[in-house]
Amino acid sequence: MKKFIIAILLCAAAVFAQSGRLKFPHIERLGENPVNSAAPWKVVNRITPDIEEQTIYSFKYHPDGKSVIIGTSDFIIYRVSLENGKMLWKAEAKMMFQREFDGPYIYDVSPDGRYFLSIGQTRPDVQASERFLVMRSCDDGRIVRRFPAVQSLFWSMSADIDYRYPGKEEEIRRTEAGIGFNWIMTIEDAKFIDGGRRIVAQYEHNMTGADFYDKRIMIYNTQSGRKENDMQLAADPETANWDQPAGFDIAHLQFPWVYNAKRKSLIFGTAHGRIHEMDSATMVRNMREPLVEKKPAGNILFVPISTSPDMQVKNMQTSRYMAISPDGRTVYVSAGYGGGDIQLYAFDYASRSEIFHSSLFDAGRLIAPSNDILVVGGLDMQSKLLIVDVRTGTLLFSPEDLSEDNVSTSIFETNPKFREVAGIARGGVITLIRPDNREVAW
Repeated sequence: MKKFIIAILLCAAAVFAQSGRLKFPHIERLGENPVNSAAPWKVVNRITPDIEEQTIYSFKYHPDGKSVIIGTSDFIIYRVSLENGKMLWKAEAKMMFQREFDGPYIYDVSPDGRYFLSIGQTRPDVQASERFLVMRSCDDGRIVRRFPAVQSLFWSMSADIDYRYPGKEEEIRRTEAGIGFNWIMTIEDAKFIDGGRRIVAQYEHNMTGADFYDKRIMIYNTQSGRKENDMQLAADPETANWDQPAGFDIAHLQFPWVYNAKRKSLIFGTAHGRIHEMDSATMVRNMREPLVEKKPAGNILFVPISTSPDMQVKNMQTSRYMAISPDGRTVYVSAGYGGGDIQLYAFDYASRSEIFHSSLFDAGRLIAPSNDILVVGGLDMQSKLLIVDVRTGTLLFSPEDLSEDNVSTSIFETNPKFREVAGIARGGVITLIRPDNREVAW
């Protein structure tokens, strides 16, 4: 028995030591950040895609690593070769814009390369109509499955809010009076999970203001399209103020989440700076309870603590973006109120402890394509795309100011086949970044 306990402790120590070695370089929020010249990543190719001079809104790599699927602000979807930029096919995605810069998201591509997840609209001629999840073919872009439009289930007695569908009579009254529907949800994100067998989809309220707190995550069966599980975002009991919607005093500008494949659970961050985990059983209990103030919020894994001298409250850092390492051991979170108070954090999942926190800079979207590489976007035009080796704490790529290597810090992706990051530069050029122009596996 004693030997067994010692073995467990040694294994736990080994796991912690491996995660504990992760590092992050000091990053200046403004100005240049020196790249390690001994191990740099460089722009190896610039491709002008044949998308009829349209503006790229979103894109994802196909699993072949040699082509991308692009959604444009003209609501057209293209598949384009990365070898020469040639258009392989195009398909219309008819919708009416709902924001100044809008288009069809390309959320994810199935691991087998057969399908991709995007967005549809119930009434393409009506701006405020529901946007829902669709699955399209990678062969020609045609829609192969339309998932049902989602209606809100948000009900709070303490905040006196009820967005549940009120019935056909009220729907007709609102239509005749020209009053908008307050029960509409819209798709915001989706990913294939469990080898493509299931899909996680995130929805938020379609109405400005309500979209800051009325948020849901659903899980579908890919083959049948049947909904398997569902959850409604709610504040944790410790920080909840139930006079406010869903208990949140702070609006959710982002709602970051990742899927923990090993635990079959969701990990998500809230505006109150708590990182929650919710398993399948808790999701079921969450949706069985109609009142939002009584819904279980899941277990709290981590709480990012700010080191900013300007922050009086250190433990309420709004969660911005999130990533999880492929081995499931490390969870990365960017958190903070903004304006120079945002930091990047890494947490060890097993020990629930912080591995590192960065200097203060506007860390945005995060991708962890391997256990040693982290790609970091930004939150504004002054930010720069960063590629970091977290095992050594080395900055591998950061473009110089006004350089043609500068790419979008919000629209970028990683190649699933080998070490390559693609970003969008000026003029809609797809910029490919690699270590020494070699195709090295992740």
